[in-house]
Amino acid sequence: MKKTVLSLTLAASVLALAACGNSGDEKVVTSKVGDITQDELYKELKATAGDSALQLMMIEKVLEDKYTVSKKEVSAKYDEQKAQIEAQGQDFATYLSSQGMSDDTFKRYMKLNLLQEKAQVDGVKISDADAKKYYERTKTEVKASHILVADEAAAKKIEKQLKEDPKKFASLAKKNSTDTASAEKGGELGWFGPDDMVQEFTDAVYEMKKGEISAPVKSSYGYHIIKLEDTRSKEVKKSFEDEKESIKYDLAVKKAKADDPNSTKLQAKISKLMKAADIKIKDDDLKDALASFTGEDK
Repeated sequence: MKKTVLSLTLAASVLALAACGNSGDEKVVTSKVGDITQDELYKELKATAGDSALQLMMIEKVLEDKYTVSKKEVSAKYDEQKAQIEAQGQDFATYLSSQGMSDDTFKRYMKLNLLQEKAQVDGVKISDADAKKYYERTKTEVKASHILVADEAAAKKIEKQLKEDPKKFASLAKKNSTDTASAEKGGELGWFGPDDMVQEFTDAVYEMKKGEISAPVKSSYGYHIIKLEDTRSKEVKKSFEDEKESIKYDLAVKKAKADDPNSTKLQAKISKLMKAADIKIKDDDLKDALASFTGEDK
């Protein structure tokens, strides 16, 4: 149920090739058993990750030409992801090593994601009223339980049972909920805020009254029946005016990603930018690397 850290899907070899210069005879490795030249390294990396690396580099270039990501933004995203990884009980350095990444490549990946994010939110509008509604939610934390099932029919059956006897919530959660972690605790999710759960769940629970049990709520996980156990106030130090623009951006990101879950619209934007950039690939081995964006087989 809770949001998880951004998964890393770029291999270190892709980033390594993206940082590699033009081919040449300069030796990058020497040894008693043989040397490796820059040209040999380039050819090897091109063979294993060339198309992906070229895509990465050109996506960066066309997005950087239109959008700006500051070092401050990259550092903030880096710190956020690091905190999430460590909150999951993992050592950050060990995690990066397991992904084949260094601090620099991880930051580069953060920058690329922020560039893509800005492309996604381009044109998305968030009203002051929606921003204010979110701000007011940040002043409250909620404690809730839920029963998660796969389909609406199962949810309605449980809803009917709860209307007959609301005290059965915990036992029905243990018996029926597909969220096994909370099911063991009678559906209890503990305390959370407006950024911790999927949007449909959040919207439902923040409109409920203490002790209320919801009708089935659909999300990407299935159907939830929610019980609001309690609420408590949380101190908010900054004013709405101070936070408004940041809130609007965050809400725009959520809306854009919800409207484009498979990044189809984002790829279309990137494709348009690549076509406008008039890219010419001179290496025959990589001639089709951007075909999925440009729609051309060169």
